[in-house]
Amino acid sequence: MTDPDHDLILGLRAGNEPALRALMDRRMRTVHRLAYRLLGDEFEAEDICQDTFLKFWRAAPEWREGEARILTWLCRVATNACYDRLRKSRPDLPGDMSEEPDRRDGADTTLVARQRWDALQAAMMNLPERQRAALSLRYDDALSQREAADIMGTSEKAYEALLVRGRKTLKAWMQESEHA
Repeated sequence: MTDPDHDLILGLRAGNEPALRALMDRRMRTVHRLAYRLLGDEFEAEDICQDTFLKFWRAAPEWREGEARILTWLCRVATNACYDRLRKSRPDLPGDMSEEPDRRDGADTTLVARQRWDALQAAMMNLPERQRAALSLRYDDALSQREAADIMGTSEKAYEALLVRGRKTLKAWMQESEHA
């Protein structure tokens, strides 16, 4: 079995970057096309190609001629990586379902939660800008008090006061909307 990429093996084993570039020039299109066909996503296919050539680059010093062609190895590694990604992104099928009962909320509970969320978002938009920013940094971005205070250009004590006022105002508005 002759490998059409045999001329690059010595350079690849030695860690010669031009040899890797030459291999990529020759074989990238094939590996990419394979990954794209399996995944149906251009960016995912590019990631697979990069990972595949990087794995080969790392494995090249131990490459044993005659066991497989380089292109065969590249395609096998790419195919396995695609299968792994497809398995990870596959939705649960009935055969994959756990034995635990479904604990999701019913439609009525979901509707109430959605209405509460919408009311909270509307109330947030009515807060003064700095209180809204303080709450957003704390709850949306999960920053520490020190980080958020630095971002807002204020002391930690002043930041805490903004949080307290914002929470208090939101709580009052939410209680009001529930009783309306």
